[in-house]
Amino acid sequence: MRGRSTKLLGRHVTSVLELKRSAARNRDRIEAKFTQLFKAIYQKENTKANKIIEVMKLEKADRFTQGYMVAIKAMLKARESNDERYFITRLRGTKGDYVRTRALLQETRRTHLLTDNDSGYMAAWLDYLDAIAESGLLPEKGDLKEGEGTEHYPGEEPTEEEATNAL
Repeated sequence: MRGRSTKLLGRHVTSVLELKRSAARNRDRIEAKFTQLFKAIYQKENTKANKIIEVMKLEKADRFTQGYMVAIKAMLKARESNDERYFITRLRGTKGDYVRTRALLQETRRTHLLTDNDSGYMAAWLDYLDAIAESGLLPEKGDLKEGEGTEHYPGEEPTEEEATNAL
């Protein structure tokens, strides 16, 4: 009897491990798809981005997912319009600029009470900033010409010149 229960337990453990591996592979595929989507948005490859969004249609999405998808559609629409009023079109610079912007957005998320919808919206922006910062698409600081990139962000320490001029 004991041998039979051990075999059943062994099969069960194997099944659980297979499910975990399958879930991890599925999660990796989804992350790769979102990274591909964010790169397409950044590079203004609108047709490609729209195709990826269509493939990702979700049935009965929860509020978090709805907020996430609203943010993605807003990013795409803003990039298509190229209107300087939108945050995404003003966001330029280096990997460091994206990392700093992400840190500020993360701090905002941490210090505010957000609905599930708002949390999804913020998560999409954080994921976008991460994906682009890690994509290799952004120049390093040394690769910029004089006057390009490295914008001043609220909450950063002022430069020596700015601090002197403030007095």
